[in-house]
Amino acid sequence: MNTQSIATAAKPAWAENPMRLDPFLLPQQVSYPRREASSDEISFTVNIEGAVMKRQLNCGLPLSMALPAKAFRGVAARAFEGEDGKTTVTLELLHHDEAMSVPLLVSDNMDDVAADWHSWSRTLRLPMLMVDSSGDATTVQNTLGLLKVEEPSPRRRRHNAVKRRPRFLMRRKTGVVSDIEVLSADEIIARN
Repeated sequence: MNTQSIATAAKPAWAENPMRLDPFLLPQQVSYPRREASSDEISFTVNIEGAVMKRQLNCGLPLSMALPAKAFRGVAARAFEGEDGKTTVTLELLHHDEAMSVPLLVSDNMDDVAADWHSWSRTLRLPMLMVDSSGDATTVQNTLGLLKVEEPSPRRRRHNAVKRRPRFLMRRKTGVVSDIEVLSADEIIARN
């Protein structure tokens, strides 16, 4: 199991209200206030290649940044218990910089969370991560019966490709290496 630690807050600012981005209807956009009681908003547009972040810098200039899918560590799930005892789960595209993590879902329906978690992971080809209360992100090993999902091994290796002949030479006979015979002869020229 792969364990990596990150520094995160207990509950993200965007996790207060239920929301959902559909992994099958891309591109989609989500925005939330950058800080509590602030007019600054961070906006993310999520598509099949990753996400585009738009916000304003402290000096007032607009910033737009493209984040490819491989810039994110994975699709992370966090669980929080509310005052009423209900468990709320959030899904996000987890980035090393917390400000660049993209919210995908806030819900208390565990079936919807599990389905979306798996769908986002497959759509963006990112690992499924579980974030615990201390902020450590752990890769989830997906096991279904006898099937265990892990990183794929390389498809071709160089030594296999070297032994094989190119396609256009398949029907031709291979040459035989033997001693080279040297012929010697005199030149005959007819002169009148």
